Amino acid sequence: MQSRLPCGGCTIAAIVAISASLPLLEAAKAASSRSSARSYAASARSVPMSLEHLETALLALEKQRGTPELAGTVTEIDKMVTEMKGMVRNQSKLTQQTINQAWSDFISCAGLYDIDSRSDLQSVDSIARVHANCRLEESGKKMILDACEKELAVRSASELQRKGEFDTLNQFPSSGFCAHHTNSQQYSTVRGYIKHYRDHFASHLLSWENAFNASTDATKAKLHTLRDCYGDDRTKNGQGGKEEALVTKKVDCQKLQRKVEDAACDRIAHRADCVSYAKCYESNHNAYFASGQTKETSIQQSGKQREEYRALVRIKCVLDAYATYQDGPSLSKSISDCQQVQADVSFLDISLPDEADAMPPDNTACLQHSSSEKPGSESFTTQFYQSLIAKDDSTHWDNTKDDVLTCKGRCCPLPTDATV
Repeated sequence: MQSRLPCGGCTIAAIVAISASLPLLEAAKAASSRSSARSYAASARSVPMSLEHLETALLALEKQRGTPELAGTVTEIDKMVTEMKGMVRNQSKLTQQTINQAWSDFISCAGLYDIDSRSDLQSVDSIARVHANCRLEESGKKMILDACEKELAVRSASELQRKGEFDTLNQFPSSGFCAHHTNSQQYSTVRGYIKHYRDHFASHLLSWENAFNASTDATKAKLHTLRDCYGDDRTKNGQGGKEEALVTKKVDCQKLQRKVEDAACDRIAHRADCVSYAKCYESNHNAYFASGQTKETSIQQSGKQREEYRALVRIKCVLDAYATYQDGPSLSKSISDCQQVQADVSFLDISLPDEADAMPPDNTACLQHSSSEKPGSESFTTQFYQSLIAKDDSTHWDNTKDDVLTCKGRCCPLPTDATV
């Protein structure tokens, strides 16, 4: 044994150098320890199986140079190295999967928001002004109808009065009507007597005819006003006359109001999508690109995995040397040569999926939040309806507010949630 000590010293230095070049990941260490415990718990010899004790296991070979135990020890350590190489390959695959998933999470943000969609958004203000003008016209038509109905009420009252006056005169005279003047007035001639009765009955006839004509004219005037207000059928059903004009205009205004509120709904949805995109972008961009995050750590891990695999290849070289020579100068030289082995580890290289401009930067300038943009809210009603419609005359707002306050957009609150 004394004759081998100098070479043994050289061999030990080489083994230490090789094992020192093995930078190991914490996860690999733990996994290796668990696997080693399962694989070799029943082994007759207690061979250290964790990566941290690999150097000790290798140094044990030096003590067994030329002994019968050497071959068994080489075989056991070779198994461990093979297992560790498999672990490194799996770790490399996991590293690639991790970086692929992080990049996939990042670019998935694109599905949350279409930046170009902002150019398609309509201005709530401009449509609201068109709607307000429509409501002003609606109010004007309501005033016209109100005036017509007011006139109709006057015509109806006049008809009732004239008909009552005519009904009073349109009665047959009571008994003795023709003789009521015989004792109250003396007539010098028969002609005078007859002339008196002629004038008396002519006066009654004139009163009857005047009352009849007044009643007929009042009815005609009422019917004319009815047609003017409600159309030829003279029925208040929104299908004719000034009432139809009002109803038609109201429907037009309702369509415009729906456009106003749908435009606001579009802006709200756009802003929500934009905010979601901005949050997604920031979170996943940082998770991928930020210092100490996925991309940087994956590159670092990949580098360590390549170094680790090269070290394992060099250790395998040492094991092969022991298996071949068992002892002597050739063994020492082979172990020394193993330090220079540079294994091809290109199969452990990871590919970085990130591409320049794959995702637009977070400069989307999301629409600023405004409570007045929520249809059905009091602030929305004030800003886009009441302030425009009642700008010159509050009467117009009074004439239209009942319909305006009924929210018509697709994102309107439920009736129980309305604030107005």
